[in-house]
Amino acid sequence: MFIAMGVLRALGVIYAGTRTWAWSKRAGKLGIDFVTLVKFVLHSCGTISDVFFVVNLGAAFWWIVFFKRQDVVFLLPQSTDEQTGFVAFLAVAFTLKCIEMIHMFVVQATIDIFLIDWERPKPVMSSKDGQKSEEGAVSIWRTYFVANEWNEIQTCRKINPILQLFTTVFFLHVVGFQYLASADPYSSFSLDSSQYRSGDSRVFRFALGACVFLIIGLIQWLFHTLFYERFICDEVREFVDLCSMANISVFIMQNAQYGYYIHGRSVHGRADTDMKDMYNQLKREEDNLCGHRGLLPNSEQQTFRAALPKRLRTQYDRVLNTLNMQTNQPASRMERGAGKAADSFLKSLEAYAVLNRFLSAFVDHSLRDLDYMVKDKLLFESILDVEFEDTTEKGFFYNDSGHSFDAVLFYGNETTLMIFDILFFSIVDLLAQNFVLAGCLTYLMDLILAEIRDSAGKKNLAKKTLVDERFLI
Repeated sequence: MFIAMGVLRALGVIYAGTRTWAWSKRAGKLGIDFVTLVKFVLHSCGTISDVFFVVNLGAAFWWIVFFKRQDVVFLLPQSTDEQTGFVAFLAVAFTLKCIEMIHMFVVQATIDIFLIDWERPKPVMSSKDGQKSEEGAVSIWRTYFVANEWNEIQTCRKINPILQLFTTVFFLHVVGFQYLASADPYSSFSLDSSQYRSGDSRVFRFALGACVFLIIGLIQWLFHTLFYERFICDEVREFVDLCSMANISVFIMQNAQYGYYIHGRSVHGRADTDMKDMYNQLKREEDNLCGHRGLLPNSEQQTFRAALPKRLRTQYDRVLNTLNMQTNQPASRMERGAGKAADSFLKSLEAYAVLNRFLSAFVDHSLRDLDYMVKDKLLFESILDVEFEDTTEKGFFYNDSGHSFDAVLFYGNETTLMIFDILFFSIVDLLAQNFVLAGCLTYLMDLILAEIRDSAGKKNLAKKTLVDERFLI
């Protein structure tokens, strides 16, 4: 166990170094600084926590299987010191996983996201001479609708936490799997008063609770991935379809020079229309009488990983920093109150219009010094999750599977959330010796985490998209 833990821990540190190197490229870091070292420590916490969890679970599962199935005594129960050391490793794994969770929350709640509106105003007919006059306004409700849908999918998961915990507690407490945790060689799903039964082993309780939790979670994940997403509902792909219908693209920057792009430009040129026109548009798509939704001609590829040029980020930050400086500037006594709020709102509208024109021009290859190329990732780049191309002069949009941007959502971090739930469930059970209490507290913890993530993500969404938070429900 200690040998396996040492070897895997070394490999985990190497993997954390690879992730840190990838982050430094995406963040535009030219050398190793304090922030880079902090990132390395945070990535190491996640990988070492996973190593401790896997090794402890493997050792506990091996111990309970061979101890319960032995016909001739060759394996004895763990001593008190061994169980104490085992629980200490679990506590370390849980602590490191908490640090990884905090890191994940901070990253997801501070991403830069902007909704590009491709809609163009319609010309308004003059009532006097019937000639075209000034352009009409573009409705903002499509942008608000897309922002609300993004806000809703931020905490969507591939498993149902209620079903997960209810089923786990059912098998452990009702079916009687918990009775297998006794530190004697008897295997029974019920408690027989006429038969000797020793006290529970904490190693065996962890093995049973974690294995049952993990197996049910894997079944849920397989069902969701292989059946539910394909035949019932895929929240992530439906969001992409919604963007296409709303004529809204989503630009996400997870790091300074790396992010994701969802191409939602309507193939019909407009989306601010009535029900009849929308039906006709869908009918034309169904009959293949219009172009494809993809970014490139004759392509259906709408989602991309984006390695962005530094100058793009510089221009983007310049607009936002100017807005923040104007908004945070102290107001005089005459400017306070409703006048100050109205002035800030108008400045936000101006900044939104500038960013919308700038990013849409970049996507359209209309900027002289800022351009990008669409390509596939190399196999080695996909394995290491890194980009080797130099983005000093030109950016790169990498084709993906349609789900890459879920890395900034709960949806794409199910493994981390699952391991956290298992560790929390196990720690509570080892302290209270009660699977029911562990299940209830784990569900409460999931609700708290979802509420924190939802609240932080909502505030960040309103700040970065310049959408009024009052319209996010």
